[in-house]
Amino acid sequence: MFPHKASLLARTALLLVWLPALAALAGCGRFSRTKQCRTLIAQVNPALDDVLTLTHGDAGILSSGGYVAAAGRYERLAKQLGPLEFATEDMAKNVAEYAGLLSTAAQQLRSLAAALDAKNPTEADKLNRDLERTVASERAVIARMDAWCQP
Repeated sequence: MFPHKASLLARTALLLVWLPALAALAGCGRFSRTKQCRTLIAQVNPALDDVLTLTHGDAGILSSGGYVAAAGRYERLAKQLGPLEFATEDMAKNVAEYAGLLSTAAQQLRSLAAALDAKNPTEADKLNRDLERTVASERAVIARMDAWCQP
């Protein structure tokens, strides 16, 4: 009778040892996800601040040179996002889609700068509308990434 009790105590003791370990692993996943989101945020937010400054300057004046510089900043950000790894395939796809949209926006900004320099308002208006559609797509991807990052 005692051996059975000892076996039960051993199982209970083993369970008490493994439960915190399993809970820690579950928390580790959450910690890892939080760390991944913070890394993403640390890459994206300063770049977007730079783009805003480059495109609007200190006086809020738009310039073709600012658009070209912003395009370069978008391209650098897209490259920085490439090596980041995420806990789920869905998030990795969202970040890859976001990087693609950044590259598209960079191309559109360069074309818009060229249209402004050529004093071609019709082309500039068309490119501006294209850029607005890209920004709308970007917002949708950002919303998905933000939802993934929420606890």
